[in-house]
Amino acid sequence: MRKEFIEHYQGSLVDAVSILQAQDIARECLLHMSGYLRPGLNREEIHEECERFMLEKGSQGWWIHNDPALILFGDLSTYSAHEDPSPLFENKLIFENDLITIDIAPMINKGWGDLARSFIMEEGKIIPWQSSKNEEIVKGMELELKLHELFINSVKPGITFAMLHEIITSELNKAGHYNCDYHDNFGHTIENDQSERVTIAKGVDIDIVAYDKPITFEPHICKINGRLGIKHENMYFYHHGKMEEVV
Repeated sequence: MRKEFIEHYQGSLVDAVSILQAQDIARECLLHMSGYLRPGLNREEIHEECERFMLEKGSQGWWIHNDPALILFGDLSTYSAHEDPSPLFENKLIFENDLITIDIAPMINKGWGDLARSFIMEEGKIIPWQSSKNEEIVKGMELELKLHELFINSVKPGITFAMLHEIITSELNKAGHYNCDYHDNFGHTIENDQSERVTIAKGVDIDIVAYDKPITFEPHICKINGRLGIKHENMYFYHHGKMEEVV
């Protein structure tokens, strides 16, 4: 799929090679963090380790407000706002049973990676979500993967960003969950300039396939009256009649 991704954007403004390199760094970083996370860590320590690892791997900058990583955990896992969340995490530490979300976006040249995962810690260890004893986590992750499948199957010629938003919102609401994102969007295109990104949001009447840019899908969701904000982000592009993950 890497070859197809590069060929698909050859001759365009999309720096496909650099995007793949940046996405590789993001993927390696999250794998590294799954072994690094432990009880007693604070947000700053997690943030610094993400930055150190990605710089060591060659990242030249960061997509998210020039910030190496967005990190949420505990009772702030649903947090979403434009403001820097760091002050809210003062004196907060990872518990033995916790949910930790890491969203990272390294840069190589004009290419950006973007990947997020929610890690489940139980009895002091990171475990597969399928093994969790917490029903809210299991149901939330099942819904995350269902939404990604719905995203893949819904995008076709004629579907706009706004129409996709309506489809995802309907499924989310039927499942008794809500969108934590303060902008109420579910993802965005990957652009050379992040200010030009197009979001999966209401009122964005642009045909996704015709626009033809790599796009992230990143529902940040919580059960109604729940306490955990779960996030799972991948990057996709439209290829041979369907959305394919950029890997």
